[in-house]
Amino acid sequence: MRSIMGVTMLVAVLTASMPVQAEVFSMTGHFPAPHRPVSQLRSIGVDRIAGRDGTALALAIEQKLRRTGPDGRPYFALIALSRRGPDADGIITGLADASVRDSNVTRKVEVCAEGTEQKCTKKEKVEAFCLQQTISFAPTLRIARAADGQILYNETRTQTDTIVTCPNDKSKRTPRQSIDRMVRAAADRLADDIIPRHENYRIRLREEREGMDKAMAQRFRDSIKLSQRDPVAACNIWSAMDANQPGHPSLLFNRGLCAERDGDYATAERFYAQGARDDAFAEAVERVRALTLGRADAAARARGE
Repeated sequence: MRSIMGVTMLVAVLTASMPVQAEVFSMTGHFPAPHRPVSQLRSIGVDRIAGRDGTALALAIEQKLRRTGPDGRPYFALIALSRRGPDADGIITGLADASVRDSNVTRKVEVCAEGTEQKCTKKEKVEAFCLQQTISFAPTLRIARAADGQILYNETRTQTDTIVTCPNDKSKRTPRQSIDRMVRAAADRLADDIIPRHENYRIRLREEREGMDKAMAQRFRDSIKLSQRDPVAACNIWSAMDANQPGHPSLLFNRGLCAERDGDYATAERFYAQGARDDAFAEAVERVRALTLGRADAAARARGE
């Protein structure tokens, strides 16, 4: 089974790749964090992150964890750790130490062959020795539950970048700038891993009419167009059509979307599970299961659990 992160990424891909004229249902839902046990903690403290870039990463993580949810509040309470002991439910530790490796390379560069740099009348390309700097950053971050020390999160993700600087380059990007960007990206990834998301997303309706007679196919085609103006009416039409010709993949899928749109994830999953064994139905089942968990987590947080 794909990860919950995969479900959320799938929704983003579907939205980005959807043809402009495709008929869709726009919905809103809570998606659980990929590392759900961490997301169920109420408070987090950032302990020492060792390494030359540890302090910068710790500060970046604290900044990212201030990200607010739909209620306008940060998802976690950020706790400043004290010597008396961990006052937070979860403790972040780790190691962050970027490295820079220098090497010489040759590149074709453009130089002035006639005239001056200010008034060059002819340019040509020549080989030049350039400095290549390979930056590697592979921070390891760990989150342990303070109550029992159980490790809930332990991830190492490698980032690399290459900077080539040749003679007379006007704009020079520095390794420090690259490392700073990687530090921010690492903090972003951690936040994405442990913070649930409340998202707007769009799923394309299924429009295939194969297996329908001519009259039914026309009625179905009209209902697809109607769905953008009056989704409730379209859903009622698909329900009636499904009663007359049960099990048609397009009707099952679209009825599943109707239930998903209404937040009835159990009914949506039942329709999707009856569908053909293709990627669209399998992904829909996984999506509504994730939405069910996400809604439960959001409700528990609202109750203060």
